[in-house]
Order: sequence, then C-alpha cells, then structure tokens
Amino acid sequence: MNELLLALLATLTAAVLVGLSLPLARSLGIVDRPGVIKIHTLPTPRFGGVGIVASVLLWGYYTQVVAGWALLGLLVIAITGGLDDRFSLSPRLRLLAELVAGVVLGMHFWSALGWGGVGLAVVLVLLMSNAVNLIDGMNGLAAGNALISAVGIAILLWSIPAGAGLAVILAASLLGFLFWNYPRAKTFMGDSGSLSIGYLLAMLLLMAAAQGGATFGAALMMVGFPLYDTAAGIIRRWRRGKPIFDGDRDHTYDRLDQLYLRNPAKTVAVVWLVSGVLVLAGLVIGKVDVGMGLVLGVLLAAVLFWGAYRLGSL
Repeated sequence: MNELLLALLATLTAAVLVGLSLPLARSLGIVDRPGVIKIHTLPTPRFGGVGIVASVLLWGYYTQVVAGWALLGLLVIAITGGLDDRFSLSPRLRLLAELVAGVVLGMHFWSALGWGGVGLAVVLVLLMSNAVNLIDGMNGLAAGNALISAVGIAILLWSIPAGAGLAVILAASLLGFLFWNYPRAKTFMGDSGSLSIGYLLAMLLLMAAAQGGATFGAALMMVGFPLYDTAAGIIRRWRRGKPIFDGDRDHTYDRLDQLYLRNPAKTVAVVWLVSGVLVLAGLVIGKVDVGMGLVLGVLLAAVLFWGAYRLGSL
C-alpha cells in the first residue's frame, strides 16, 4: 500500500476511534480529575490511547508490520495500560506486564538478534514505556514528541518496509489523536496510550538495531527527549531525597513554562522543536562514523542537561 494513503487512512481511523473513546471513558469512569500536580481544571476523559492502539493494530495487522510475537506483546501492554486506567494497578503488576511484553517482543526479533535481542527488548520496553508515560504532562506533549520521533525513524528506515510502515502508521495514528488533544484537550491518552506508544517506539528501535549499531544509535537519538527528561527527573528527586518515581511539576518542560513561556501550548511547541533537532541529529549520526556519532551525541546530551540545570530540573 502507498505510504501516503496508509498515513491518511491511519490518521482518519485514529481520529474516529479516539472520538468514540470519549463516551466509553465516561461510561467506565475513566476520567482524569484536577489535582495538586495537574494543570487541567476540568474532569477529562483519559482513555484516548485505545483509539491510537486500535488504529495501529488495524493497519499494522493489515500490512503485517505488527504480527506474531510483536502483536502479542502490544496486546499485553495495551491491555495492562487499559486496566491501569480503570483500576489503578499496583506498580509491581505493571512492571511484571512490561517485562512480559519485553520478552515477547524480543522473541519477535530472535532470528535477527538472538538472546541479545531479548535482553535489549526488555530494557527498551521498560525504558520507553515509562519514559513516554512520565512526559505525558501537557496537552500534545507525549503524542507530538512520539510523532516527530516516528517520522524521523520512518526516514531512517525507509529502505526497510516493515520499519518504515510501522513508523508511518504510528505517526499517523498519533496525528489522529492530536486532533482531540492539542492545544485544548477533549481527552487524554492515559496509560493505555503512553505504555503502548513506548512499546512501539521500542519495537522501532529494535528494527534499527537489526540494521547495525550506527542505525540504532541514530534511532536512539531520535527518541531521546523522554529518556533525557526521565533521567533528569531521577537525578532531581535523588538530589532532593524524594522517591525517584514520585510525581512533581519540575520537569524540564514544566520549568520552561513556569519561568519563561507561561503558555502550555507554546511550551509544548518548543519541546516539539527540540525533538525535531534530535531527529535531525539522528539523521546525521546515521551517516557519519561511530566515533563522530558518539561525540555529537555526548555534546547534545551535555547541552540538554545544562539546560535542565539552568531551569532547575536537576
């Protein structure tokens, strides 16, 4: 199927299904209410992620870019996220489900990566699903960031039909969700969305890893913002003597909004710009030798963490 047509169909599918999730969320009581560390002021449905996942499942299975073990792993983590949205699962149960999804995803790449792929899949699913979940703090932030990353990986893996196809479907499905989420949110994605998006980004990273270290490094740079913000959050809470997974409003994007922009929609747009820079850097890393790529990656990381320090996020 032509990629442009596929993108259009996935966008429309996600937009319709996310819209249908609103009354479903209200009927199930999956509504996010205002709180101390939340910036929204009205109760808002929090189940839009099911529309994203359903669109990816439909078109991913149709094109066979999401099938077999990868499909099973996505179902495991999506169902876990949905149950967490409704019943607030314990962290241990959620972690167990993420580990299972990681092992299952690793089996999908067994022929290409072997046992190393299983270990890498577990690490990537844990990192990406939780990192995307942690940056889901402003309208359009997590979805827009993942969309930009997916577009970059689609370009990077354009010669690999499965990789480019999955990236296009994910990006288009996220665009369909953003119609309902940015700049004003009629729904949030919830854990059903954030955990599943992290899983799908991990799957794209494994596809890149199967092409070699340079391609993997390039793709890792493209998904770097949520990993960076999560690392900054862990360092910040450790320095302040707080549990590292406690929520707060001192993320890099929060401090940027509080100190300078005072407009969440503009703040999110700035983060999107940063993600775009990381995608461009990833494309450069994919073209240069490993040593030069490492130097560029270290320099960008230094700039980002210096920015976090200046903002008071470390």
